[in-house]
Amino acid sequence: MLGGAFIVFIYLVFLFRCIKIFRQCPYAFGAFLALGLSFTLAIQAIANMAVTVNLFPVTGVTLPLVSMGGSSFIFTCLAIGIVLSVARHSELNEKTAAVEE
Repeated sequence: MLGGAFIVFIYLVFLFRCIKIFRQCPYAFGAFLALGLSFTLAIQAIANMAVTVNLFPVTGVTLPLVSMGGSSFIFTCLAIGIVLSVARHSELNEKTAAVEE
């Protein structure tokens, strides 16, 4: 029970962190890209957990970063990399704006 609650907590932290990145990003494309990818991963995790506890019918959706799926793991890592790139770009943009002032 504690392990399952911990996994749900980690996905919620990931989602709230991505929402924070969305709010800080100065460009609309990067902000919505990060938000869309994070919601996609969160919904995928929720769907997998719902299938596991028999709330939804079996869909074949893997749990991001936990389940063993080759192509799913690659695309999950790609999505997280894009979110991190948006975060880094918005952070660099904030630093250059602070230096210019």
